[in-house]
Amino acid sequence: MVVPGSVHAETGVVINAPNIPCLLGYKLGAALENELDCRVLLENDANAAALGEMWRGAARGCRTIICLTLGTGVGGGIILDGKLWRGIDGTAGEIGHMSVEPFGGVKCKCGNFGCLEVYASATAVVRITREGLAQHPSSRLSSIPGDRLTSEEIHRAAVEGDPFALEVFHSVGVYLGIAMASVVDIFNPEMIVVGGGVSAACDLFGGHAKQEVMKRAFPVPAQRCRITKAECGDDAGLLGAAWLSFGKREGDISHEQ
Repeated sequence: MVVPGSVHAETGVVINAPNIPCLLGYKLGAALENELDCRVLLENDANAAALGEMWRGAARGCRTIICLTLGTGVGGGIILDGKLWRGIDGTAGEIGHMSVEPFGGVKCKCGNFGCLEVYASATAVVRITREGLAQHPSSRLSSIPGDRLTSEEIHRAAVEGDPFALEVFHSVGVYLGIAMASVVDIFNPEMIVVGGGVSAACDLFGGHAKQEVMKRAFPVPAQRCRITKAECGDDAGLLGAAWLSFGKREGDISHEQ
């Protein structure tokens, strides 16, 4: 089972869950095992998506990748030399909580200010649009009531050429690129796979993200790293969970077919 937060892979305890705070510290694995009367393996949803994309998706044939999932929040999964890297506590990969706007940044649900998540998630796309509509009355989005505005509507407007909607996704790309540049310099990945609902707009923001990476990261790793839209869609996490259920939690996924 995949969880939208950091979870200890062995104990099944939820360590961090900014978007579902009621799960913090909860022994979710034990609770599910008692309820279902079977063994339950838990994994962070972005970690599982990274495994799924490397096993059956965009990153097949790669050995070192970063997977970013852009949904309600921004998740991250890291695979180094074919193996999922969880860190010593299971919290590795929380790229959505990298600070990308240190001065006057928007407050994140994690308690920090200026996290990537508040500038590049589906929730962020809607918030940024709502905040800017007063200055863009000619945007087709201004006719949509605020409580009915969705990231899908904003994406549709951008595809149709709405200047303000395009500006919103430009902003998403810039902030993603700032975070990606640091990731590229630290991990030197072959590929950054972008998944989650917002990835449907990857054609609109991916180029801006790559420009930031090229501007900010070291030239060689920046040039080598490909930024690619995920291929498995909503099935990525399911595929990763399936791979884990085969008993291969520490195996080299890059060798699997």
